[in-house]
Amino acid sequence: MKLKSKLTTLSLVVGAAFMGFGGVASAAPYHMKLVAKIHLPTKVGHGDMVAYDPGTNYLYVSEVDGMAVVNAATNKVVKNFPEIAAPNQPCFDKDYVYENEAEGPGAGKKNAIVTISKKTWKVVSVVPTKGTSPDGAFIDTANNKLYEISDDNNWIEEYTTGAHPKLVKVMPEVPEKTIAGPDVAALIDGTIYATNDAYVEKINPNSGAVEKAANYHLKLVKHGGTKDMFWDKYHKAIWVVTANGAGVFVIDPKTLDVLKVVPETKGGDAASLDKGLGLAYVFEGGLPGFDVYDVKNEKLIDTVKTGMKKPTHSGVVDSRSHEVYAYVGGEAELWVYKPVK
Repeated sequence: MKLKSKLTTLSLVVGAAFMGFGGVASAAPYHMKLVAKIHLPTKVGHGDMVAYDPGTNYLYVSEVDGMAVVNAATNKVVKNFPEIAAPNQPCFDKDYVYENEAEGPGAGKKNAIVTISKKTWKVVSVVPTKGTSPDGAFIDTANNKLYEISDDNNWIEEYTTGAHPKLVKVMPEVPEKTIAGPDVAALIDGTIYATNDAYVEKINPNSGAVEKAANYHLKLVKHGGTKDMFWDKYHKAIWVVTANGAGVFVIDPKTLDVLKVVPETKGGDAASLDKGLGLAYVFEGGLPGFDVYDVKNEKLIDTVKTGMKKPTHSGVVDSRSHEVYAYVGGEAELWVYKPVK
């Protein structure tokens, strides 16, 4: 699929943004306190995404070799699924948890969606994906749609939700030829926003067509260019993390133009927003730790370092307790932090 899109020029906006930065804000309203460590029943290494489910008050953790379920009230592992090989990103609705399995025999299939019942906490189905290396995943609960991003095939697959997800359609991404390939996507105000190499693109979920794409001409690193994102209600904008340390791009959801660049410490990977406090956390792909942002004031206010050697590239915040769960792969643990004034 070919798409001619207006390329977003960053040189002026990036230069102007960084002229005003002198590092982390000196009067940070919060500092992060380590309050707990949760050992995960997996081996040390690069796990993947963590999701928080307010309906159950549970965390779903994509481990190195399995998916763990953690009770956020007690910070204890209550269930583990070691049979899920190489999981990437869990998502959920009121009845099921959907974990994608990228490779390995796991629950009996390679490249599959593993569906887990919240009533029984048992695997109810393993559905092979059309493409290979399912990476990012997200869900549209209002319309009962599950989306899986196929890294190898450069497309997004739409499935029905429920005990046995069924493929509905495939939505190709841009550009046609990729280097790192697509990473994650999110449904924001009825539109799919996806990241791929140095691009952000808008996809119509009904037609499956790419309506607009912006190339930010980032220098790609091992794990790509544009990464995770979240919606900023204060500025009606989308924050997009970059893997090479170019900063977090605050972009216009309509035009995809960059409105501002907020600095990163060493290249981000995953991001999570605490809607109550207006704090955002960017987990670093090149740093053993994470950055803390004041979203309303568009400022980096703190950088938390775990002291471990391996990067802390994923994590999530529980917006009710305001506790932050950082996946410390070098210790096979979730480290729990809380913002304190």
